Amino acid sequence: MPYHIPVMIAEIVKALVVDPEGIYVDGTAGGGGHCRALLQVLGRSASLVAIDQDQDAIIELRRTLGQDGRLTILQANFADMPNALASLKIGRVNGILLDLGVSSHQIDTAERGFSYQQDGPLDMRMDSDAKGSAARVLNEASERELADMIKEYGEERGARKIARVICQSRREQPLKTTSDLRRAVATTSPQLLNKTLARVFQALRIAVNDELGNLEKILEATAQMLLPGGRIALLAYHSLEDRRVKKHFAERVRGCICPPQLPVCACGQKPSFSPVHRKPVRSSNQEVERNQRARSAVLRIYERLS
Repeated sequence: MPYHIPVMIAEIVKALVVDPEGIYVDGTAGGGGHCRALLQVLGRSASLVAIDQDQDAIIELRRTLGQDGRLTILQANFADMPNALASLKIGRVNGILLDLGVSSHQIDTAERGFSYQQDGPLDMRMDSDAKGSAARVLNEASERELADMIKEYGEERGARKIARVICQSRREQPLKTTSDLRRAVATTSPQLLNKTLARVFQALRIAVNDELGNLEKILEATAQMLLPGGRIALLAYHSLEDRRVKKHFAERVRGCICPPQLPVCACGQKPSFSPVHRKPVRSSNQEVERNQRARSAVLRIYERLS
């Protein structure tokens, strides 16, 4: 089984590589699928920095691509990309790729605890050395905190009922495994159990890894990291991520922040990014047939203006 099946490889490589001899960063390198494709089109003097917070991914990258002298591999959260690049004495780069969300390897590895379909410990940490596992969140958060988390990050209507049942269950015995959480959610008798489980597990994973907070940090840093004419490609797999990406760059594309009632611009703020595509790019039917996880993928690419 492959470590991870990368999504929209051809579309990303074609749009992202503006200078074959430039410097590029894959901030969520995973098993290296996108990195491998980028290295195939980059020139001899190009550089590619592969970043991932998951130790398993770092091991896989070193095993499969570590011999390529153009590649530098770093273990870090993509939110720390500015510091990671500074440590390599790299200023601005020509392209950045962020493949958001969870990898196939993380989902398919039962002991990582990401999937409700497999029994394993309630872990869900993308960085195994980080503090605060899913079990800790479930057993220590208040009922109100759990309800808010499941509603906001899972967009689940039955969040309050689920949070109440989780708290009742943990009073009898702490929740330690994915099966424990699955049974607790099942007792609320949701109409579509698997869909509800997917939302609850997504919410918990996002909270454990502060995924949306880290996304906000890296979005704020993109302008200072990209050269004029450089591009950033972002792959999102659910609306919470995609809405933040869309909103952030809508403001950068527009430029002016004056109230709409003003007849002329008074702020003087100019657009700093331009969308490469008029509409977001989605996986082809053929790709979805090969990889069902590509079904929800949304690709947005923006170019840094002068």
